[in-house]
Amino acid sequence: MEIKKLSTYLQSNQKIALLAVVSSSAMALLVFRFAGTQNLGFLFMVWNLFLAWVPLVFIKWVWEQEKARRTPFILLLIYLVIWLLFFPNAPYVVTDIKHLRGVSENMIWYDTLMLFLFAASGFLTGLYSIRIVHRIISRRRNQLLAWLAIGGSMILSGFGIFLGRYGRWNSWDVLTQPGALVRGIYHSMQDPLAIKHTLAFSFVLMLLYFAFHFFAELKEHEPSHKYS
Repeated sequence: MEIKKLSTYLQSNQKIALLAVVSSSAMALLVFRFAGTQNLGFLFMVWNLFLAWVPLVFIKWVWEQEKARRTPFILLLIYLVIWLLFFPNAPYVVTDIKHLRGVSENMIWYDTLMLFLFAASGFLTGLYSIRIVHRIISRRRNQLLAWLAIGGSMILSGFGIFLGRYGRWNSWDVLTQPGALVRGIYHSMQDPLAIKHTLAFSFVLMLLYFAFHFFAELKEHEPSHKYS
């Protein structure tokens, strides 16, 4: 049993390490760009990538607490709400691709690769954090409730990405300016673009997570082979 726990722990940290490699690669390209062009125009990507990691680091901590000792239901619910508030920051990174419009022709290929790595980092950290939430809920309740919760989270996240990109709202505005945020949400809900944006992003998020979950499950249940 202890060997199995150790193996699970190492596999979990291996996933975090792989995600860190992808994020570090994106950061390395950004540093090389700074050094080569003396232009700090994409410095904001550092902050956006940091925010993409916040929901994963937080929910990973919650998962470790839950495995060690059953978290009280109300406290766990609060944790999941906090995760959901910050989760849109992960897939939000992909919207930064729009900044390619202002890139000079001689840098377009480099910046495309760089922003692609940042977007991949955001999506992968987000998908992994969703999987942890899936595990928490399915362990507490059942798979059906877990999938329903994930589906609802994807729809809310799609809307959250719209609020962040077009309304320029942040996760912490829930605490710093809740009234203005509520008004912003109300007006956005009447915007046809917000509906289309929410449906498109939630569909892509759900599709990618389903594929991510499916292949992760295949990997976990893949029989081990011994070679002589």
